[in-house]
Amino acid sequence: PAGILRIEGTFQRGDAITIMKRDGSEFGRGLIAYSSEDATQIIGHKTGEIEDLLGYRGRDEIIHRDDLVIF
Repeated sequence: PAGILRIEGTFQRGDAITIMKRDGSEFGRGLIAYSSEDATQIIGHKTGEIEDLLGYRGRDEIIHRDDLVIF
């Protein structure tokens, strides 16, 4: 989650989301492992901090590579 700069919109765990570059162009889509509320809390933090921030141990990746398509 440390590399994520911003979360937009509302989504639930397992939803398909669009991944954007800084310039606003789409470069991929994936199935998100966290809700928008939880994802907003963990962006910019290291994986080892997720449990302390959320109160539960989630996945190490916000989008696992098996759930990711890059254009």
